[in-house]
Amino acid sequence: MKKVFSILTLIGSFAFGQIKPIQIDPINNNLFVYQTYNTLNDVEYNANSLYLVTSKGIVLFDVPWQRSQYQELTDILFQKYKLPIVAVFVTHSHEDRAGDLSFYNNLNIPTYASALTNSKLKKEGKATSKFDIELGKTYKFGNEKFVVEYFGEGHTADNVVIWFPKYKVLNGGCLIKGADAVNLGYTGEANIAQWPKTMQKLMTKHPKIKQVIPGHDNWKATGHIENTFKLLENKIFYA
Repeated sequence: MKKVFSILTLIGSFAFGQIKPIQIDPINNNLFVYQTYNTLNDVEYNANSLYLVTSKGIVLFDVPWQRSQYQELTDILFQKYKLPIVAVFVTHSHEDRAGDLSFYNNLNIPTYASALTNSKLKKEGKATSKFDIELGKTYKFGNEKFVVEYFGEGHTADNVVIWFPKYKVLNGGCLIKGADAVNLGYTGEANIAQWPKTMQKLMTKHPKIKQVIPGHDNWKATGHIENTFKLLENKIFYA
């Protein structure tokens, strides 16, 4: 199976020219990080997204940064697991998270975003999700559960996080900066004053997190939350 996966990844990289291949790494046997990439101002950035393998199918958390890789990821996952994508949840409205939901809507795959995210997408003339996320609800797909939570404004007004209680894993999205991040990244829609308060609410709710997945940078490192607080305290913005 690994051989098939590797071949598909290589095919994807050649088929889409200079776009860096999708990289998939396990958190555990059911939860995986998939990384996609984009180049801004001649600097390559990664985006950390997740997928959850359930007995009913695969749940995506955020979409590939490159729209040309939507079908590639769909094919890779089906070849690897022989399971369809059964839902797509997005953590905020930016291109590296919500992208173009019409791709999944047209495949009749249920898509989910918060009401605020959908409002922002609609205002920008982009496809909205089929369903509004019920914040705080425990979603169940087959043998797996997760909760979509909102603690307040930060990177954006609409940034949500995903909590996987069985694994004590937090998908922080872009609310949480990577441990190796040297600045806060794009802050054009950020609420810098509220961001630390939002982080504190998150930490109060989840004091014992086994693993945090930040929106960008090296997710395998440790100290993501600590570095986020440090960058906010020192107000280190993108140069």
